[in-house]
Amino acid sequence: MNVQRYSISDLEKLTGIKAHTIRVWEKRYGIISPERTDTNIRFYSVSDLHRLLNISFLNRNGFKISLISGMNDREIDQEVSRISEKPGADEGFVPDLITAVSNLDEDLFERVLNTSILKLGFESAFQEVVFPLLEKVLLMWQLGRINACQERFVNNLVRHKLVVAIDGLVGQNEISKKNFLLFLPSGHYDEIQLLFANYILRKLGDHVIYLGPSIPLDHLRSLNGKTTIDYLVVSINPGFPEKEFEKYCQQLTEIFPQSLIGVITPPVEYNVPISSKVRLICSSKGFHQVLESFS
Repeated sequence: MNVQRYSISDLEKLTGIKAHTIRVWEKRYGIISPERTDTNIRFYSVSDLHRLLNISFLNRNGFKISLISGMNDREIDQEVSRISEKPGADEGFVPDLITAVSNLDEDLFERVLNTSILKLGFESAFQEVVFPLLEKVLLMWQLGRINACQERFVNNLVRHKLVVAIDGLVGQNEISKKNFLLFLPSGHYDEIQLLFANYILRKLGDHVIYLGPSIPLDHLRSLNGKTTIDYLVVSINPGFPEKEFEKYCQQLTEIFPQSLIGVITPPVEYNVPISSKVRLICSSKGFHQVLESFS
């Protein structure tokens, strides 16, 4: 069986705990015990990552490492669950969700995600739990610590949750509201952020025309004269070069000269000049502010 391995550098990136601190906690308190390869290189397991995420969570919530070190895994999980019930402790759901992704455990994933939704509400659960989880999953995938199947597994579960929620809002838009056109550029396929925007707009009562992933500019041009488009919302996947981004925004303003455009971007800065008609949405928490200003 192929056992997933993490280096101490991986743990630092995924937990936010400095490698030096992890080593000190190991030696002084024995909180995790790395294994070694045949060539004597230290490595950590999925259970080590899960435990360290929980330990980090408890530590940030006032538990001393000396106290945590005397707790077994069950006691640690119980404390994390207890604290997660309190307001402002939403990241406590993430370790179990990462374990579910690593093990392709749909039942565990659904159980933890549904608990977070019941506690926080659908929208806040996505902002406080799901999107931070997806950022960690993307990092794990980029580090080669999970494979493409595991990455697609979590994305499809999250996508399904959004589609079901959106389906419950269909038909609730107000006739007096504006028309929003939602899509991803040609060659872009990750629609989680765009689906979330779709959900928010429909919840606000707006009329949404959802085109989905990989829409060529020529297809957008064919919409001229078909219907009135007041606002565009386009989601940009990671890796879109600055110059292409600038050109793409300019092309959209030329195709839809009367429309305001909201661009959902990765958490990076695009230092390029853009039209005053274009507004950047750089995080899920900025969705409401920008989208409500549109509607």
